[in-house]
Amino acid sequence: MHALRHACASLWIEQGHNPKQIQILMGHSSIKVTFDTYGHLFADSKADQRAAERVEFRPLGA
Repeated sequence: MHALRHACASLWIEQGHNPKQIQILMGHSSIKVTFDTYGHLFADSKADQRAAERVEFRPLGA
């Protein structure tokens, strides 16, 4: 079952789903969990991860 879950996430990434969509679909508690697990599969995982971290740590109303 675990391998099927990874295969599904990999196919979604290949089809162009964005990291936030993958996080929601996989039920991850944070975008960091998604990037730690699947970051290497995104076309530009480093840029996506930096963007996610900027949003994640931005104070509300900033």
